[in-house]
Amino acid sequence: MINVKQPNPIFLEGESSDHAVLLLHSFTGTVRDVKLLANKLNKAGFTCYVPPYKGHGLKLTELMQYDINDWWDDAQAAYQWLKDKGYEQISVMGVSLGGILALRLAENVDVETVLVMSTPYRKDVAGLTDRLTYYGQKMGDLMGMSESEIENAIAQIKDYEPGLNQFKVMTEDTMDHLDQIKAPVAIKYGKQDEPVYEKSAQFIYDNINHDDKELQGYTDCKHLMTQGKGHAEVEADAIAFLEDYR
Repeated sequence: MINVKQPNPIFLEGESSDHAVLLLHSFTGTVRDVKLLANKLNKAGFTCYVPPYKGHGLKLTELMQYDINDWWDDAQAAYQWLKDKGYEQISVMGVSLGGILALRLAENVDVETVLVMSTPYRKDVAGLTDRLTYYGQKMGDLMGMSESEIENAIAQIKDYEPGLNQFKVMTEDTMDHLDQIKAPVAIKYGKQDEPVYEKSAQFIYDNINHDDKELQGYTDCKHLMTQGKGHAEVEADAIAFLEDYR
């Protein structure tokens, strides 16, 4: 069996001494999913920090030792880490779960700007279960686990239902407090993604009360907007958004 280690954080220091970007990846993803964007932001002069979430990038049973409260703690700790490094201006960006956590940070602490991609306004246990099942099979295959080992791990998802309910509750709570966000917000979705994500993007846009907000769909993008066709346009627009508030 291949030994897989949890990914290390990405920290790229930029030319700007006071403006950093906290970039948050998706549920069952890793820092590698946003590495291209992190490098582009850094080349544009921004410091970029991408923290890993506990359990992510490991086998399914290890991921399920944690829940969204732990990943929220990871996001808060990453923000504080940048503050302790001396960064006065911190922008937050995130994909999917990372977008939920980015919005939640903006509701609770001072941030310069917020940019979210493919961010759901609701999650249900069935959909999250499907995602974990896919992850369990993928990671099991990658690690050389036997099919019976993979099936046993996937069978344990039913015992993780309290963690999935926590995910649902925190998502809803975050969406209930969007009116507390005072920083400029950019909301992005892929037009090749499931239709619910366009609906989610519109919901987030409509429920942010101040006028400094923008909404944009990308014709070629799927759910993971930081990779695949269309990612270069997303990167360019993210940099332009940050530059407007530099």
